[in-house]
Amino acid sequence: MLRNLVRWQACRTLLNKSAVAQVAAVRHLSNPFKQNPHEKAATEEPATRIKKPGNPFAKATVAQELSFNAEEPETVIDKPGNPFGRAPAAQELPSSQRVSETKEEREKRLKVLQLEVDIAYQEGRRVPALEFFQEHHWARVLELPTKSARSKYYAFLWQIEMKKESNQRKKEERAVETERRVAEIRKERAENNHIVYGLAHTSMFLRIYDSTINHWQNNRLTRAMQFAPKLVLDCSYDQYMTNRESSYAAKQLMLCFAENRMNDEPFDLHYCNSNFEGNCMQILQRYIPTMHNPEFPINVHRECFTELFPKKQLVYLTPHCREDLVSYDPDDIYIVGAMVDTVNNEPLSLAKAKRLGLRMARLPLDRYLQWGAGSGKSLTLNQMISIMLDLKKTGDWDTALQHVPRRKVVDYHSERQALNKRASKFNVRIDHLLKSEGDRRTSTAFAEPQKLRHRKEGMDFKLDSWATGKRKTKQSS
Repeated sequence: MLRNLVRWQACRTLLNKSAVAQVAAVRHLSNPFKQNPHEKAATEEPATRIKKPGNPFAKATVAQELSFNAEEPETVIDKPGNPFGRAPAAQELPSSQRVSETKEEREKRLKVLQLEVDIAYQEGRRVPALEFFQEHHWARVLELPTKSARSKYYAFLWQIEMKKESNQRKKEERAVETERRVAEIRKERAENNHIVYGLAHTSMFLRIYDSTINHWQNNRLTRAMQFAPKLVLDCSYDQYMTNRESSYAAKQLMLCFAENRMNDEPFDLHYCNSNFEGNCMQILQRYIPTMHNPEFPINVHRECFTELFPKKQLVYLTPHCREDLVSYDPDDIYIVGAMVDTVNNEPLSLAKAKRLGLRMARLPLDRYLQWGAGSGKSLTLNQMISIMLDLKKTGDWDTALQHVPRRKVVDYHSERQALNKRASKFNVRIDHLLKSEGDRRTSTAFAEPQKLRHRKEGMDFKLDSWATGKRKTKQSS
């Protein structure tokens, strides 16, 4: 065994043409089991480099191309797989280090990618057809660094193509079904000699679409801008509210517009002191995307209401003042502060009204309502708008204050019913317990009470002899 090993190593070293290798072989024959690390490099065969699969369209840098040209030719072992083998990876480098690609090279890569897509589509993979691809799709494919990324993008486009084909197929099926149903209806009408009433036959009614209702309500708001009384919503409290309170205020402002729009006699609403860079107005713009369109019937102002309307007509509605609003005056312009004060309960609206020198009033809630224990007297903005709309229409506070949530007030009728029900639970008769066993089955707990004691003769109360001692009675023998 050792002889064969020595002979094989001797023949291996002698095949080397260099003189240094021959000297090293002689030294190696003296001790075959000890190998010098410096001699190992001289005796080894040229290394083989295995080419790894990757992006076939990656561009190499200039430094890498020079290094590739300077290297000696080496044996390359190609593995079976992608026919478009990968060049030395340079796609992972930053875009600033990549070589600029010419138009001819880009078109060449595009043709190769189109061929790749066509082959994958013919093989039945999750790849859309070539007719589905557009220019922005190919631009995106050319930017993808690896083949796996392109495969994922092809699968994504394939799902979109399948969804479009499914929708088109369903549309065609519905069209065929509609034609069949219309043909049956026409055949039925031809065979029927009488008049058939109802929709799709002979009818006196017209279909009103949602767009028609929308235009009609917008036209009503346009008419209210000309003739209806005005109502102002003061939107200058954004800095005193948190982000959550601002979102609540924006939603309530949107509901104010909706409630006023659906009413038969709407107000001419004006959103004053609006800060379009603030959180409240930005959220409101998300709720009403068309609020800045000139044809949309909404009034949003950056200016203060004192600059738009006469100061003597303004009345600020604040719950912190002491004067109640007795009746609605159509000549006055009422102002409602657009603020949600779940955290900050300071009288900011009262301070602003005093600073501007305006008249103030509050809703007579305590006069017409009995508030429940633990319930606050705060109302939302849309509830205030609903109350003012009904007050303008009817002039009755009982009707207008029906928009106050019932959970906040005490209902005397329901409270009286609850008390009566509670009292009836303790009004239980015990006379059925004193009856005999035979009558106890037919008796009820709410039966009429019977007299337990009957008046006897000689049982009259005598005040003179009371508490003087026991009365002696004769015992019968």
